[in-house]
Amino acid sequence: MENTIKGKCPVMHGANTETNNSVMDWWPKALNLDILHQQDTKTNPLGQDFNYKEEFKKLDLEALKKI
Repeated sequence: MENTIKGKCPVMHGANTETNNSVMDWWPKALNLDILHQQDTKTNPLGQDFNYKEEFKKLDLEALKKI
């Protein structure tokens, strides 16, 4: 008689797939970046009338490439 052990997957499929842990539970020293998700007019120093598309068209791209 041969003494063999068949391999089985060590992962318990479907056992505990839900968790109430937050990212801060896993990385408690992580930097809180929630402030970056705020959309306020105070965060735009150029004002509401500033048009990024129009200002980009004014750039001299060839001069920028030489830098």
